[in-house]
Amino acid sequence: MSSPAFDYIRNVNALSEELLLSHGDLLRRKNICRKLDLIRVIKLDLDKLAHALMEVKDGGAPSVLRNFFAGSDLNVSEICARMADRRIYHLGFEIHEPLDLVLYGINHWIEHSRRAMGATMRVKDFLRFPASQAFQKRVGAYTEIMRIWIETGERVLMLELFDIHRPADSVLASAPPATHRNFTGLFRSGDVDNGEENDHDRRLAQLFAPDEIWHYALHVRQPADVIDIHAWLQQLTVNCSDYLLPYEAPVHNPHDDSFHTKIVRQFRDARGRREIEFVTRYSTTALT
Repeated sequence: MSSPAFDYIRNVNALSEELLLSHGDLLRRKNICRKLDLIRVIKLDLDKLAHALMEVKDGGAPSVLRNFFAGSDLNVSEICARMADRRIYHLGFEIHEPLDLVLYGINHWIEHSRRAMGATMRVKDFLRFPASQAFQKRVGAYTEIMRIWIETGERVLMLELFDIHRPADSVLASAPPATHRNFTGLFRSGDVDNGEENDHDRRLAQLFAPDEIWHYALHVRQPADVIDIHAWLQQLTVNCSDYLLPYEAPVHNPHDDSFHTKIVRQFRDARGRREIEFVTRYSTTALT
């Protein structure tokens, strides 16, 4: 009788061969032509996805803000007062499989997690749409976004996956080695133990260091709050060179009715580059 580990490896190989045949044109656009490259990309994307889910599950907006603006003169309490939710709204990051393939990989991982750990998890919903023109100008390539809502026990967690239409070669070259993944904390209520938390923090830093667009998204109440926060952030970038604004003005994406601004900080320690998005629905209230 074969072992569960062998069965999983065999299934991943079979899935990869099937996807290379059924989605060869899309994969070639990313210069993913070999089964080994596809397996590495799938593992990398799922590793990022799992650690992003853990971050959304266990993190909170106030702690993200305090850490991000530590040492600056920005009034974090004033920003917290504009929040519609004290939880992290979502984590956004680049994935390297074409979006057409992502749900295959996620559902395969969910099924394996269910069998291996008894995990209660499912894809509840997803929404796919083009990125804003401002974002596509920022990265220099056509980009699609998939928002995906994953139910894990008592919580529904949302991630925002960016499929930037460019080759994945440089990503594979700089990606950290695959590791044995232990995501038991994702499926357990309550706090993770300190060892799991430290492992997660280290792996999160490794996985997202090469990702130039990954960000925390925090949900604010209305468009006027986004405009006010953008003005405060503009002043911050004048006073402190560690911060920069990717956009000159808040951005409205009519495809999902989002209205947002973003701020980037380059930390001078192991945290590296971090980014926060402040987002709401454009139609929440009239802009006057």
